[in-house]
Amino acid sequence: MSNEQDQYVLTIQEDMPELLEQWREALDELYAEFRKRSRAALKDYDVEDVHQARVSARKLLTLLPVLDPDDETGLYRPIKQAQKRFGRVRDADVLIGEFKQLRKESREAGREEEAGLFKRMAKLEKEERRGRRKKLSAKLPKIVNGKLDRRWKAFLQDSLPELVGRADVGASMRELKDDYRKRRHVYQVTSDREGKYSEPALEALHQVRIAAKRCRYTAEAAAFALGDKQAEEAERFKNVQKRLGEVNDRHVRIQIAEDYGPEALGADEENWKAFRERLGGQLKEALGEVGDL
Repeated sequence: MSNEQDQYVLTIQEDMPELLEQWREALDELYAEFRKRSRAALKDYDVEDVHQARVSARKLLTLLPVLDPDDETGLYRPIKQAQKRFGRVRDADVLIGEFKQLRKESREAGREEEAGLFKRMAKLEKEERRGRRKKLSAKLPKIVNGKLDRRWKAFLQDSLPELVGRADVGASMRELKDDYRKRRHVYQVTSDREGKYSEPALEALHQVRIAAKRCRYTAEAAAFALGDKQAEEAERFKNVQKRLGEVNDRHVRIQIAEDYGPEALGADEENWKAFRERLGGQLKEALGEVGDL
């Protein structure tokens, strides 16, 4: 065991009562928010409730593997299932809002044909969202319910002390950062081999964004168990996530437009070509702003 690990163990032993309470408070606050927002979201699918239900679930999914990497408690899977359901509705909410804004910008710039395409994309995405909302209403009560609440309560009371005693948040962060560096390397190699605008390179860059997001959320959610340096790193990963998010958003627009195709969007060949060129140009612009990772 290294000197750093020895020191970590000693610190945990000395601070165990306080650290246990910090973990319990952080986890229970997130779970309470997750349950409150889940109930509210099912009433009228409020955009903010759906968003916050997804965010709180994602933060829980960030912390649980630090404490329980093998999912001995069985809590990770149902929360992950719920997060996916909220995520699908949330993604549609975001896209509809984006397409409406892009339609407005296109009209203001005098590009009426383009504005019409964004209007059609928003309409089609609303139809997609309707189906996702129905699935959320049908599936969520079977996943997130009183049974899960009881399992959560037992987790906090019975399992948490031992899990906190075993957890090494610093080691978890190091593993996440190693994963980030590996994904960054894969992107660099793929970009050099396939071209930075190729689908394989864009997918590899998306994986870098996911890894950065995990590092950021872990550093933020477990800040009480980490040093000040980790807070600075969380801000760096947040910045990376934001830049890569712009790339991903513009890439997704292209994918959705191509999935629908010119016929479904009512575009003739000339307008479709101009539309795709503009979307491609916006993607290249975002890639040009990525900078160092």
